[in-house]
Amino acid sequence: MIENNICLLTDSYKITHHYFYPKGTEKIYSYLENRTGAEFNKTIFYGLQYILKKYLVGDIVTEEKVEEANEIMKVHLGDGIFNYDDWMYIARELDGKLPIEIKAVPEGTPVNVSNVLMTVENTDKRCFWLTNYLEPLLQQVWYPSTVATLSAEVKKLCDFYLDVTGSSKDNLPFMLHDFGYRGASSTESAKLCSSAHLLSFAGTDTLVALTVPPNYYNTPEIEGFSVQATEHSVMTSQGPDNELNQAINVVRSAHDGVLSGNKCS
Repeated sequence: MIENNICLLTDSYKITHHYFYPKGTEKIYSYLENRTGAEFNKTIFYGLQYILKKYLVGDIVTEEKVEEANEIMKVHLGDGIFNYDDWMYIARELDGKLPIEIKAVPEGTPVNVSNVLMTVENTDKRCFWLTNYLEPLLQQVWYPSTVATLSAEVKKLCDFYLDVTGSSKDNLPFMLHDFGYRGASSTESAKLCSSAHLLSFAGTDTLVALTVPPNYYNTPEIEGFSVQATEHSVMTSQGPDNELNQAINVVRSAHDGVLSGNKCS
């Protein structure tokens, strides 16, 4: 099966909507809003450009993908339900490019709740059904936007208490470090959401996040940093009777720069 077949990157029920809209429909205009009731009064919008570049830009609809989706839908939903003709129209007449226009606030922008974050509309009247067909994929901005928002709020707290205590803010960019890779649902979610964290902080151990800014946001510089560090497997490697020797070994073996250690047991 073809990986990331755009014809299948939706909810099953949306496959059926092309024949449910009123006859003569030519335009569908939809929007994404950060609703009231959230923990914070602003949302940091982030992640759309990644989704666009990875899944939606270019000649992404091919006859092969349409044929595959059609065969799958015959089994999954029933024969004749998949919008075969219109998908083939995109593949053949539109050179595989999606007739969709998306407008959005600049990524990284704090937006008050109850405001529109992005809009989506079709640019070809034959493909009015495509606007909301793409909703499940585009809605995936919620995860990186949530991480970006939470990290920004934590940074505000750090900044506030540094003021209260009269402390230096030199290390503020490193006060919340990301170790999220091992706890993420996938490598993709880890790299996207850790890059969202890097909008506010500079510390991360999620190496895959470093690929997002240069590949999807035209930012060639490395924006995340870490340090040399041990873990239990390192510190206990000489056994309980030689913990001190291992600590000395770590210090002597470390390179110049910051070294972070942990207790042996």
